[in-house]
Amino acid sequence: MERLVARLRDAAGESLNGVFHGDFREREYDIAYASEAALDDYDPGHVDDVVDDVVLDVLGAERKQALHEPLGTLRTTVDVYENGVNVVVFGYEDAPTIFVGMDGDVSRVSPVLEAIEDVLGSTDKDGDA
Repeated sequence: MERLVARLRDAAGESLNGVFHGDFREREYDIAYASEAALDDYDPGHVDDVVDDVVLDVLGAERKQALHEPLGTLRTTVDVYENGVNVVVFGYEDAPTIFVGMDGDVSRVSPVLEAIEDVLGSTDKDGDA
């Protein structure tokens, strides 16, 4: 997780607000990184609501993956808001669900996705690492 956070910080720069990982369904998660601004913007009750939203993403991912089976494993969802971008990562075998929060600079989305893929690994079409 330290390597991922370091790569995300390089990829997103000042845009990175937070990185959380764990079993969100069970509300068992850790904060791998959180900027001071992010900590100031969200009170604990609001964080619980965000965790609930991540759980909905995980449940939705199962449905989306079933609908789009020929495309393979759904690895990541990206939600773009006026003032922020949320990335939820759940499709990598050895990694827990990961939530990445950023500011609204959408130019950072591709570098963040590339960092995630680089650190968590990719498989070729034959399933080899």
